[in-house]
Amino acid sequence: MVLAVSDTGHGISAIHLPHIFEPFYTTKSVEQGTGLGLATSYGIVRQAGGTHQVYSEAGQGTTFRVYLPRVDEDLDPPKVHTPTEAHGNETVLVVEDEEAVRLMTVRALRQFGYTVLDAGTGVAALEVAAAHPGRIDLLITDVVMPKLNGPELVERLRVVRPELAVLFVSGYAENAIVHHGVLDNAVEFLEKPFTVPALHERIRAILDRR
Repeated sequence: MVLAVSDTGHGISAIHLPHIFEPFYTTKSVEQGTGLGLATSYGIVRQAGGTHQVYSEAGQGTTFRVYLPRVDEDLDPPKVHTPTEAHGNETVLVVEDEEAVRLMTVRALRQFGYTVLDAGTGVAALEVAAAHPGRIDLLITDVVMPKLNGPELVERLRVVRPELAVLFVSGYAENAIVHHGVLDNAVEFLEKPFTVPALHERIRAILDRR
């Protein structure tokens, strides 16, 4: 199967074209791009046994072709998460730069009985954690954030809170960010978008193991 997407934009210069699938390679400013989009696509397609082909001319646009192998077998049905009745009384710090996702997560966790702290950036999360006098049982953090990303935030927080449990979340697929070395493959990870029952189920699994 071939999926082709073309545009009529500026095109990709010969200097940049060999590097477009490298993680964190971008010609945009920090506020406009992370350089993980094409790297994530590359990882997903390669894991599926496919490949990319890119053709571009300056001033004429770009065409991406994705070649995927044909699959004749029936696919496994999607996993269905059922709500759990368990509630929590632990303290959770939610760090997410997408405001809508952060507010939804905070509201849902408070309904389950958790004490919830939240921050929109990694830098703000350090301030929130420093100002909180009590224990923080779990950090839920986005992986890719400007200035201070999720793994860097965890490293900083565990200097003063070594007992902190961590759940990473991201819109990038787990296999892609692990493949490119952004996360270690042993960490707890939940891919966005996620449902509230799936999030709570993962939180309880992490906290109940402690």
